[in-house]
Amino acid sequence: MPIRTLAWLLIVVSASSVAAKPDTSKAKAILDAQLAAIRSNDAAALAATFSSDAIVLVPDPRLAQAETTGLREAIAQLNPHSTLHGISVTKLVANANDSAVWWSAECTIKVVDAEPEYTPSARTSVIRITELATRESNWKVVAAAFAELTAPAPSSEASKLDDQSTTAAGALTPLAGDAGQLDAQLASSAVVFGTDKGEAAFDAAAAHKLLKSWAKLKFSVAGKSRELHGKDWGFAITSVDWQQPKEKHLARMSALVIATPTTSGGWQVVAAQYTAN
Repeated sequence: MPIRTLAWLLIVVSASSVAAKPDTSKAKAILDAQLAAIRSNDAAALAATFSSDAIVLVPDPRLAQAETTGLREAIAQLNPHSTLHGISVTKLVANANDSAVWWSAECTIKVVDAEPEYTPSARTSVIRITELATRESNWKVVAAAFAELTAPAPSSEASKLDDQSTTAAGALTPLAGDAGQLDAQLASSAVVFGTDKGEAAFDAAAAHKLLKSWAKLKFSVAGKSRELHGKDWGFAITSVDWQQPKEKHLARMSALVIATPTTSGGWQVVAAQYTAN
């Protein structure tokens, strides 16, 4: 074989063996657009980043584009006497395939509260974010969670997921109520967020460790759920009850689980977030 031909073969084989990196640029672009809309108090621009039927945990489930959702105020924890003084990303982890892009982030929010007859007070808080956007939705977000770090509280309220958004539970919904199964089905790249300050696992090793620490916690899926599957993506949103030791009433959380299909026909979890209702 001529040397020139051999060299060409080596170049072709070498190039084809390098896997293309997933394009995660849409994650930053969408999140940047959302934060810009929050800063400028542009509700329409914020809603435009979501699909028409997207459900957002803020921290309870709401329809992102409903007129009464108050998405900006819910995300930034604003009341009528609050002024937003800043919102910025401190950490972002994103991944993608040809059909979807998903990301997990932490943001710092600075707010000044000026209640009538009280001295204005400043507060800084951290919110955790998990989102999924798909090609099928023209790269709009189809499911998301935005939640401040807050401990779950006892609650007897029914799920706030509206009937129109409710679907039958599939393979992903039960994972939200079973830390062991969630752990077993984690992808090699995964992020898991809990509700406490130390419960932010930005890689699979940390996520496995976090979920193992929850192994003895009594979680159970409760009430309505929304689970959708598309080409190479799936997600579930549901309520999760936590029976805390020595507590009479169950603590109520919401959960978002995002997954991609495996070659064997199962699912691998790429992101999960729990929010305290």
